[in-house]
Amino acid sequence: MAVIFRAYSTYLAKKMKKNDEANFKKLKEVGGVEAINDIRYLKGKNKYHLFNMYFPKGTIDKTKLPLMIDIHGGGWIYGDKDLNRFHNAYYASQGFIVLSMSYRLLLRTNLKGIVQDLFNFFHYIEDHQKELELSFDNVLLTGDSAGGHLALLVNAINQNKDMQEIYGVTPFNIEFKMLNLEHPVPFLKEIFNQKGTMLAHHLLMNAFFDRSYKKKSIYLNASLDDFIDKTRYPFTCIVSSSDDSFKDQTIKVYEEFKKRNYPCEFRFYENEPHVFEVSFYDRKNSLDYNNFVNNKFKEITSIL
Repeated sequence: MAVIFRAYSTYLAKKMKKNDEANFKKLKEVGGVEAINDIRYLKGKNKYHLFNMYFPKGTIDKTKLPLMIDIHGGGWIYGDKDLNRFHNAYYASQGFIVLSMSYRLLLRTNLKGIVQDLFNFFHYIEDHQKELELSFDNVLLTGDSAGGHLALLVNAINQNKDMQEIYGVTPFNIEFKMLNLEHPVPFLKEIFNQKGTMLAHHLLMNAFFDRSYKKKSIYLNASLDDFIDKTRYPFTCIVSSSDDSFKDQTIKVYEEFKKRNYPCEFRFYENEPHVFEVSFYDRKNSLDYNNFVNNKFKEITSIL
């Protein structure tokens, strides 16, 4: 089973990378932005323990700017800190400091390992706040697709001692003023869990949680429906689109938030693919949504 998952995931990751590289060639570089790349957040030589920092060109005092932290998507099997570089550079051009980290993927670890990488990143930037010239007064956490799931999971684990023990992490002291969930896919037990795709679901669950996964506490604390009532949420922006094959998951996120009266706003765009506003930052609808997030964050944090 593991061999099948590895072979298919490798094929799929190569296909996604080829498509993304073709799309990136069509995009113009975002002007007025500087970047510091390949900052190491965990000792060693692992290329998945690095992050990038984007900021407006000519910034004198980075601590005066709001901070956006981006967790990339890629189906938990693909991507790194550079995947959303156009998206992140655009937000930097609008006045944010943007941090984007790599984390080990499912072919190299399981969900617990991914979460531990993310917490190591948050602890690093917390411990090196002065060196990095960061302010944590106004922090926006964003994630797309699988990254949307991970953003929700990180937010929950950081507030729940039982989940911290399950994932083997310690909490950090960074407060998120807003979440931005771009086409999130956080209901793990529902992915491919239907007639004709059950084998794919089983292989994915084994990759996430290892064998006999249904008996493990981490399996019972990994999907949004497992932890949605165990944590607090800041104002949350949620976006999906008509041509997104995972739109049902994203719509369900919004419905579950509204059912509980959690503060949120949902935007839906016609004739757009999965994570269009991340992959194609300069499209009309992409600019519409990304500017909406920017303005909403400024409104919530009273940044003038």
